[in-house]
Amino acid sequence: FDLLLARGVTVLFTSNRPAEALYERGLNRKYFLPFVALIHTRFSNLALAAAADYRTLRPPNGAPAPLSAEACGAAEEGRVFAPRARGGFYHGASAGVSLRRAWGERLGSGAAPPPLQLEVGFGRQLRVARTAPGEAAWFEFAELCEARPGEPARGAPDFLALASAVRTVYLNGVPRLDVRQRNEARRLVLLVDALYEARCALHVAAEAPLAELLSPLLDGGGADTMMAGAEVAVDDAGAASLPFSVAPVGGRYSVDGELASFFTAKDEAFMLRRTLSRLTEMCGPQAEY
Repeated sequence: FDLLLARGVTVLFTSNRPAEALYERGLNRKYFLPFVALIHTRFSNLALAAAADYRTLRPPNGAPAPLSAEACGAAEEGRVFAPRARGGFYHGASAGVSLRRAWGERLGSGAAPPPLQLEVGFGRQLRVARTAPGEAAWFEFAELCEARPGEPARGAPDFLALASAVRTVYLNGVPRLDVRQRNEARRLVLLVDALYEARCALHVAAEAPLAELLSPLLDGGGADTMMAGAEVAVDDAGAASLPFSVAPVGGRYSVDGELASFFTAKDEAFMLRRTLSRLTEMCGPQAEY
């Protein structure tokens, strides 16, 4: 940023946290503090707090107006964002049936495209076994978000590779996640973030309605209340000083070998609420069945 400003470049950026909270509790944060000072001395800081979550609002008068021919051309050239393709959120006993029906409509009567083998990095790959025309992929929740014996746990690199390779994802079997499934919830957060930023459409079959999907983690005994604000101490061997079933924040856990970053229960609650908000926009308030 020093170089950009020295060259007279005008920089505008947004953040969902104030400058003082950026990289809060991060490793060696003291090296990041000069950037916080730079934000205050060289930039105008505007707080745009709003009571409404605009992702959750329905479009006025129904569906958004179609883009003009000029805007469509600009979108194809990458000069503006095209409208987000909406998915669907199905919940309850027949959610899987509804999702399979939507998948069948996408698949049509022709042959399915061949499976994909995505390069993730570090010698790892992500197999997309079920595909459909239009760069669509089907996954079970367990394939992406649960630790499976003999397989590496999935993480951000896997989900970024997926988001760059497909335009639509069908995700089946999402459970109502509780404090025993905190790692699964974190992977769901990472998956939704990757698909959201790539503007992928997402169709979900879940056990519970969207408003209740993460409520055990957010209400009574979840991320907001259980040891809120506490941090897990990690010893030289990388072991958390609190048992996994209790610890609300990141550390190296021996349960599945996953290395999580340091963050407090408040941070976790923020990420979970953002995921619910993004799911509402991706699936559409009107698309919950």
